[in-house]
Amino acid sequence: MITSRALKVVLTLVLFAVLLLSGCTNFLTPEIGVTARQDARIDLAEGGVQNGALNTEDVNLTYSFSESGNMFNLTGVLSFTPSLTNSFPAVKRFFLKMSFLDSEGRVLETINITPPILNTYTGVEAQIPVRASCPKPAGASAIAFNYYGVFRGMGSDDFGAAGDWNIFYFPFE
Repeated sequence: MITSRALKVVLTLVLFAVLLLSGCTNFLTPEIGVTARQDARIDLAEGGVQNGALNTEDVNLTYSFSESGNMFNLTGVLSFTPSLTNSFPAVKRFFLKMSFLDSEGRVLETINITPPILNTYTGVEAQIPVRASCPKPAGASAIAFNYYGVFRGMGSDDFGAAGDWNIFYFPFE
């Protein structure tokens, strides 16, 4: 028989988990209308192919994008820095998003461009291909990237958070 104290503890843990998960969901996808920081905006030029790179403390994303009619096409290569992967060589989960922005840097739409292999407790590959193709939203004049990931250290078990390392880049205000 469950005591009222045990029931309260279980309910508190469930509530905490729900709040934590709902917070992560909002973190992963910026709300429509929020503004990207100026330094995170990548302007879209008319026609042709644009090349660039997002380089942060933990992630390097080299990308190329173009437009064909109303379709936006992105190809790239994602890699994680050795300072991350030398200590935390396994991907527990990782999400990479791209947001289309209007001329004032406000989010119009966000799409998930996470490579499928990155959410399976796998070891980290040196270079991971990234591909996306989607309709370009009306009024889009820039893009911005964001990511969130959890990496697992060597010898970590499934119960201890001490073996995990969280990374993120969320350039929205």
